[in-house]
Amino acid sequence: MKRVLILLVPALVAATLHTALAAPGAATAQVPQRDARKPATPTADLAPAPTGTGTIAGEVVADATGTKLRLAHVVLIGATTGVLKVTATDAGGRFAFGNLPADRYTVGASKLPYLGAVAGARRPVRPGTPFVLADGATLADITIRLPMGAAVSGTIYDEQGRPAPGVGVGVTKRRMQNGELVFSGMNGATTDDRGMYRIHGLAPGEYLVTAMPPRQVGATARALTDAEVDAALRGTPITGSSPGADAEMAFAPVYFPGTAQADNAQAVLLAPGDDRQNVDLRLERVRLARIEGVLLSADGQTAARVPVMISTAAGLSPTAQSIATMPGPDGHFRTPPVAPGTYTVLARASGPAAGQFAYARIDVGGTDVSGVQLTLQPPLSMAGRVVAKGASAAPSIAGQRMQVRALNVSSTGGGLSPQVSPTSATGEFTVTNLVPGRYVIGSTPFFGASAASVTWGLQSVVVDGADVTDLAVTIAADAMPKDVVITFGDQWQQLSGRLGDAEGKAMTDYTVMVFPVNDAYWLHGTRRIITAQPGSDGRFTLGGPGPAVLPAGEYYLAAVTDVSRDEQYDPVFLQSIISAAIRVTLAPGEKRTQNLAVR
Repeated sequence: MKRVLILLVPALVAATLHTALAAPGAATAQVPQRDARKPATPTADLAPAPTGTGTIAGEVVADATGTKLRLAHVVLIGATTGVLKVTATDAGGRFAFGNLPADRYTVGASKLPYLGAVAGARRPVRPGTPFVLADGATLADITIRLPMGAAVSGTIYDEQGRPAPGVGVGVTKRRMQNGELVFSGMNGATTDDRGMYRIHGLAPGEYLVTAMPPRQVGATARALTDAEVDAALRGTPITGSSPGADAEMAFAPVYFPGTAQADNAQAVLLAPGDDRQNVDLRLERVRLARIEGVLLSADGQTAARVPVMISTAAGLSPTAQSIATMPGPDGHFRTPPVAPGTYTVLARASGPAAGQFAYARIDVGGTDVSGVQLTLQPPLSMAGRVVAKGASAAPSIAGQRMQVRALNVSSTGGGLSPQVSPTSATGEFTVTNLVPGRYVIGSTPFFGASAASVTWGLQSVVVDGADVTDLAVTIAADAMPKDVVITFGDQWQQLSGRLGDAEGKAMTDYTVMVFPVNDAYWLHGTRRIITAQPGSDGRFTLGGPGPAVLPAGEYYLAAVTDVSRDEQYDPVFLQSIISAAIRVTLAPGEKRTQNLAVR
């Protein structure tokens, strides 16, 4: 019999569970009938799904009222066996899963208009409590509480104070990430014939509300001079335009409570089940302006027929626009009119000069911006190599694609993103399309469904002799890295233990997290800041082999009531819990046990 290796990491389990909860209709999809004219696929070589004699049962209730919820979709996932089961609650809100092998199970449920939730989670879309099920055991008292989704509604008015139909309205979260403001999770609606909108099914949190009127051809208006206004009042026709009076006006996105600048907006705070009404906005026209300049080649000559792209600068607004213009034979370009804001201007050459680019950030007010000079330059690039060192036989490193991740959204250069070549048979790779900024080099390799995938992980990244593993590396045209060495190994660290109270009773409604003592590692998405939910026995594990590797180093270990993924990387939050954390050191290859007590 062939053996089938199933690889499941906690992130994959959580992603699978939340995907299932987000699409309850998928659970009732019908399986297509097999075409009887085609021979059945042999299954003799496939390992049977693991089974056992255990049972997990419980109920799904409304969080606010305790009402039993019938026909709620329930999903169960086994952490190590890979068991995945779906069912629905009965008329009394009950569910049950039988024939389960021993494992640690996560159970979640969903039902509109409630938010999906995982058993044991304090907030929606958060990890819950893994339930430890022994062989033949029964867990029958699991309760999954579904909170009601929040909603926000209001009316959008035009500049005359009349309801404005057909206007897009969006709500999005904003947060600081690696020192920059970023937006995520846009939910939207369109105003009806009364100018009203309602957006529902929102998780608790702070949201930015934006009215986004459509930009239509011919929808702009020119601002009149005082003389033209007087002439119009006398009944004199207005023809042409006066010098200095050719500015255009148009509607632009407006943020609650009524500002055209996202950084001046006021967030709307929503608690579970909130129905926030009268979040009204009034559209206003803003003065548009154009960007004019010249595009030069690397040798200072005018460059023609190289498209110039103007885009809303990333991280400055939840709404974005991109427009293109083509320089004339003399290299001069002039953009269509744009609303006030900060923009990136990017030119990218093709043909013999393929890869060359020019990039600038420009602030636009209510007047035209002229005299912009863009000079094409060769794209920044660097080379590196990958090596594998370990006690076991090294896997093949050919074809691996290393990650070079821009830490700041502005480092993408308005469309430029790092391009990394697959590694050669001897481990060499190149990175092109780089622009000045901060990056993190290195990633966890994937060696396919093999033992290497669960034993080998990233060990170190050394740039020009300095160890920069999981740290920010500054890329600049005059300071490009010359020697980049990425090392993979089979040595891994693990931090595990048990969370209990003062009497030793297991505590399951806390989140255990570990983060570095050195705040230079406090970067969004780093593998050095991870969380774990204790099982029903209070046990937790952080780190592990391969993809789950936790680098050696000095860490803080803490138990917190709850933490979202954004809070997990927030330096202000991390700083606030240091006083309640204990300090631990993980030596290379160490598997350390450290229990925690909640007092």
